[in-house]
Amino acid sequence: METRVIRSQKLSLREKKSLEIQCNNRLNWTDGGHWMGVGKAPDCDTRERLKSKSSHTLTFPTDQSANKWNSEWEKVIRHGGYLASALLGLGTGFIATSTASFSVSVISGVVLGEAQASVIFPRMERGWSYEIIFEYDFSWSPHPFFGNRLIQTITGISRDHQGKEVLVNSNTQKYDLDQLPDGLGRLLASSPPKVTSSVYS
Repeated sequence: METRVIRSQKLSLREKKSLEIQCNNRLNWTDGGHWMGVGKAPDCDTRERLKSKSSHTLTFPTDQSANKWNSEWEKVIRHGGYLASALLGLGTGFIATSTASFSVSVISGVVLGEAQASVIFPRMERGWSYEIIFEYDFSWSPHPFFGNRLIQTITGISRDHQGKEVLVNSNTQKYDLDQLPDGLGRLLASSPPKVTSSVYS
C-alpha cells in the first residue's frame, strides 16, 4: 500500500484560506479575468493532489467466527439500512485513529450500496478472509472552477482458504470539501498507509 503526494507548492492552511478568499472574491477580478485587487495577483492555478491506500483484513480461523459473520449478515439483509456517512466514519476511524469498528452493520455499506434487493453477501467459511481496502483521492485548488473534492473508494474482497478471490464489492463516494469537517479530506488522503489484520470475533 502507498501514499502518493503531488503538490505544486507547499502552503500552510492559513495561506490556503487566504488564497481561496482572494481567488473566489469577484470584486478582485475584472470581467475578463484580470486581477484588480490589492497587491500582487495570487496564484489561483496552484493545485494539491493527494492519494492514499490502506487495508485491513478480517480472518475467520474457526467455524464459530464464520457462522457469526454469516448470521449477522442475514440480519443486516433483513433489517439493515444504508448510510454513506457510516463508511466515511469507518475510514476516518481506521486511518486517523486506528479505532475503527469492523462490524457487519458498517461493512455492509460497502457491499449493499443503496440497494439491498437480491444481494449476494460475502459468506465466510473456516479459513477464509475478508479484506477491506480504503482508497482516498483528494484534490484542492483555490480556483473556483477546478473543484475541491474527496473521492473515497472502499473495496471488500472475500478470499477462500487458498487465497483465491471469491467475491469483490466496491463503494465509491464523492464529497465536496465544504461538505466535510475542515481538514478531514486532506488528513485521510495524506496519512501514512496501513496494512493490518484481526480475527473476527
